[in-house]
Amino acid sequence: MPAPTRFSLLVAAYPTITAALLFAFRRLQYQYPILDRIITHQTQARLFQHNAAAGLAITAPTTNAAAQYTAQISQSATGASGASMATNNFQYSISPSYHAKDRHLVARKYSGSVAANSGKRTTRPASGEDSFFFNKIRESESVALGVIDGVGGWNEIGVDATDFSHSLAEAMAELTAKLSTDTSAKSDESNSIVSKFSFPPLVLLDAAYNAIRNSGKVKAGGSTACVGVAHGNGTLQAANLGDSGFFIFRDGKIHYMSIPQTHYFNAPYQLAIIPQKIIEQNARYGGKNFDDKPSDANLSTHKLKHGDVVLFCTDGVLDNLLPSDCLRIVNEEMISQGNWIVDRRSGDIQASGERQYSGVDSLAKRLVSAAFKASIDPKTDGPFAIEAQRQMKVLYKGGKPDDITALVMFVHQHIGGKTQEKL
Repeated sequence: MPAPTRFSLLVAAYPTITAALLFAFRRLQYQYPILDRIITHQTQARLFQHNAAAGLAITAPTTNAAAQYTAQISQSATGASGASMATNNFQYSISPSYHAKDRHLVARKYSGSVAANSGKRTTRPASGEDSFFFNKIRESESVALGVIDGVGGWNEIGVDATDFSHSLAEAMAELTAKLSTDTSAKSDESNSIVSKFSFPPLVLLDAAYNAIRNSGKVKAGGSTACVGVAHGNGTLQAANLGDSGFFIFRDGKIHYMSIPQTHYFNAPYQLAIIPQKIIEQNARYGGKNFDDKPSDANLSTHKLKHGDVVLFCTDGVLDNLLPSDCLRIVNEEMISQGNWIVDRRSGDIQASGERQYSGVDSLAKRLVSAAFKASIDPKTDGPFAIEAQRQMKVLYKGGKPDDITALVMFVHQHIGGKTQEKL
């Protein structure tokens, strides 16, 4: 994800540089990607308990043909007794896929560069500046998940842009062991986000952000974040900061699509740790410090249904695939797997309740593969190119090379021990 930090530094060094030259510079970085390499890379992961903190233990693939992994997390919520109140059981199947962009330029060091936190680098997936997490919340009926997109511009000044995003994801995965999903209102004089205690995704995002800031291990960097918590009663709560986002696909249609947050074109809202030296440098040259807060995130709540497909993804997907492209892929995969069925008379699509859904891993991989192919297509304009032409009035053609991450979640509802046939 190109960053405002890079823009500010380039403007400071070359005041007469034009938007067109900036876009041309970006294209030169990725003009000749290697086409024959494997399109998607996956990791193998396991949920673990370590020092009373649950999280993701992620290991890099040992071969190019590393298999996808699927985490199935069963949830249940028991309603009041009585014939009118059924027991709703939800199960969430989650699978990630990603592809890291090629990087041909070496980061240029400067006097203010800071060393990266290498403590967990060897256990991180090779997803570039993108990261992700998913985990069951301690002693609850809920599962947390999210995608984080690091601000790549930090690389240009000698800061490892992957460090902030991966550290934020790791912190949220670990904090799920401590998170309470109690939705009762509470007060906290030490934190201005009073409402966060009734909104678990914001709790995670705020706590993780403060944790990495206070630890001192991450010296600089920034990222967007899209975080969700799916509860045992089928409620999904989401906090989205920046230009990553999420979809809910239902019965062959887009039921919900998040709206990106940007300061201006290609300058998304972002969490950041900015060294004082860079703040002073930007002040001298008129650069901007984008340092948004977790409380700036868009918050939303959704009632999920049996058969829903939820997609959390970074802008590597959103800048290269139209919503209609994503819907087409989801429809094709869900129907081919028998998860959704087409009514022969009306042509309507509806969820099938005959068996446990399958194919969450293949859907995640296919979405990332499609986004990657679009990102290196020099002729077909994707969403990013369309917006660049419309807003910046520049000749930007084709796709947008970027890190690409998709986190797919299938929603299953069971009533009375059987999958819900029709809702």
